Amino acid sequence: MQLSWARRPLVVDGLLAVVAFGLTLLPLSAAEPRTGWAYVAAAGQTLPLVLRRQNPLLANVLIAPSAVAYGWIGWPSPLVPIGPLVALHAIAAYGTRVQSYVLLALALLGTPVVLLSRAAEPDPYEWLNVALAAGVAWLAGALTRSRLGELRQYEERIAAERAQRRAETARAASEERNRIAREMHDLLGHSVGVMVLLAEGAAARAEAGDPSPETLERIAATGRETMTELRTMLGGLRATDDDLTRRPAPTSDDLPGLIDAVRAAGMTVAWRSSLPAPITGAAGVAVYRIVQEALTNARKHAPGEPVSVELGEDGSGAVVTVANRAGGRTDGSTGQGLQSMRERAAAVGARLEHGRDGETWRVTLRLGAGEAHE
Repeated sequence: MQLSWARRPLVVDGLLAVVAFGLTLLPLSAAEPRTGWAYVAAAGQTLPLVLRRQNPLLANVLIAPSAVAYGWIGWPSPLVPIGPLVALHAIAAYGTRVQSYVLLALALLGTPVVLLSRAAEPDPYEWLNVALAAGVAWLAGALTRSRLGELRQYEERIAAERAQRRAETARAASEERNRIAREMHDLLGHSVGVMVLLAEGAAARAEAGDPSPETLERIAATGRETMTELRTMLGGLRATDDDLTRRPAPTSDDLPGLIDAVRAAGMTVAWRSSLPAPITGAAGVAVYRIVQEALTNARKHAPGEPVSVELGEDGSGAVVTVANRAGGRTDGSTGQGLQSMRERAAAVGARLEHGRDGETWRVTLRLGAGEAHE
């Protein structure tokens, strides 16, 4: 398995600690006489770097005693103390701001005290070099902290955008499921109701010795039409525009055919339209499906009662009205059919009104002037 160094900071920091230890040993190994304590101090101020990202404060605390002893005694060392400077960089990059400021102050104040108080003749510029190196290491760590913060913000932003896209996708899928459920409810509720009425009429005529092949053919035609619409509706879920021949969306011009079908099923429907032009587009689909659902509801809740369907205009735009005797019907505002009609109206920016008007149940759809042909 290929080793991913970026995902194994402990391994990387361990190698860094070993390298820093080796560089610290180079001048020490060439010095005479050699002392074991110098090697212990060299290890003490470099090997704790393995913790520089996991626990930068602990790494600095472990390194500090060896660094003080090494500098105060004056054992041979590299030009700058590698271990303490890397640890200072780490606290500025990965520790808290308070910790980094405190350790920077200790480094800048403690370095001259340690170097100028050792027994050997002090070098007046050595402490300045070390202090400058400490400042550079701390600034580099602060820049690293800033870059890491920007990277975290970027990753959080990307994660938030992905979550938002997932939520939008889920919302779109939910809306599509609701749309399909609404379409299927309207289509099946109307078509099956028409077929039931036709079948009941055919059965009654057959019992009377007057079979009606035309009625049976009307049932078959309604079933075929329903199956075609279902295939088109469900096929759109998996087919592309290149391999799907879609049935044209219904408009208000298709309402006479719808009314003829329910008349053939035994309903008495009066139809009148005074619109100068058909209602097309999404509004046309909404008008067709709302009238279809209103006729289905009239058949269920007021069987045998005459129904009127009227398309006209008022000062604000097109108006569609379906009315019938209410029978024993109440408001029924929680019904699935009425909910479906309200959703269709809202989807095209129209207003749906429904309820009793004396002995009449009335469903009224009001479209604005700019909505009838969208």
